[in-house]
Amino acid sequence: MVCLGRRCSALRALAGTQGRVAELQRAVGSTRGAVLVTADCLGSCALAAVAGVAHRDGATGQAGLTVWLTGVHEEGRADALADWIRSGGPEPAAEPDVGLPVALVEAVAGLGRPPRVARRGA
Repeated sequence: MVCLGRRCSALRALAGTQGRVAELQRAVGSTRGAVLVTADCLGSCALAAVAGVAHRDGATGQAGLTVWLTGVHEEGRADALADWIRSGGPEPAAEPDVGLPVALVEAVAGLGRPPRVARRGA
């Protein structure tokens, strides 16, 4: 889940990383079973640009625990996030921060349940 709210978008623009959302979309699109969910605002503006990543079970479609990352507008973190997704992201049946790239370790804001997402038009 990637926040596209005003503050997160402005931070990406200031950092010159606004194109990283499209890069993340390509990474998700090229990763089997990956799904990108965007939100207008996640309400975590004090944490800078935020993203949540979870492993989704292929058989059930259920998402596991989510690792919430902050500062993903920063170039090193944005690149590391896209690379991690391309390599498969969180391992199945593990805490979602296990195997996290070094560039994202200090970005961890916490672990939690995946957000409940209503489909558009539902």
